[in-house]
Amino acid sequence: MKEDFKVSKQHNEFGRKILMVIAQIHPYVKHRLYTAETRGVIAHNMYTSTGIIDDAIVDLYEKYEGKLSDNQEIKLKLFEIASNKLSILFRKEAIYKDSISTSTILQEELKLLEEKYEVAADNDTIMEEDLDDISYQQNDFNTSSLLYNDAEKNIINSLEINDSRFEINEDKRKAFNKIYNWLPTKISNIVDLFVFGKLSYEEIAIVKKVNYNEIKKIIQSVSRTFRKNLN
Repeated sequence: MKEDFKVSKQHNEFGRKILMVIAQIHPYVKHRLYTAETRGVIAHNMYTSTGIIDDAIVDLYEKYEGKLSDNQEIKLKLFEIASNKLSILFRKEAIYKDSISTSTILQEELKLLEEKYEVAADNDTIMEEDLDDISYQQNDFNTSSLLYNDAEKNIINSLEINDSRFEINEDKRKAFNKIYNWLPTKISNIVDLFVFGKLSYEEIAIVKKVNYNEIKKIIQSVSRTFRKNLN
């Protein structure tokens, strides 16, 4: 009886620590699904952030209950599982796309990058010179690819893009979104973990299993690219 009580207490404590992460992980998952919908990778309203997170929690219980007890470890493992589930989902759904979209452009850009460089983050990376030399003249960009206002503000604030010369008028808003939509999927994922998941460089490095300096370089290069092209 005493052992059963101990197990039940540990189970409840594990669940309590998971619940503490939900508020932080939800904006990240919600944003990743939104951008995938606007790029045509997945159908609108087919998947929900709650569903993705619930599935990730089930996996976390099955694989790590009794093995993880530290709040930080539990948080980062849940981010890792959710991020991997999203990546698998997007790859699977992309197979069924029957028209050219921003996502197709991203995949083509990523292939070009892969021809030139060895990577660190899940076999994909982007070099500083590539970020600086982005061509923003893709003809198939349209207003449906625009982010919602809060997302734009979060990116601007988190990446410290804003200064006295930068105001979001219509032209600059389109330019801003072209830059964001150009980013290869795995690079934008790292950016979104930083901006919407509120993870530090160190935490993202653990989630993505890459070097801290690589994460720092990617975030700073993306920030520099936004500033260079918008300010």
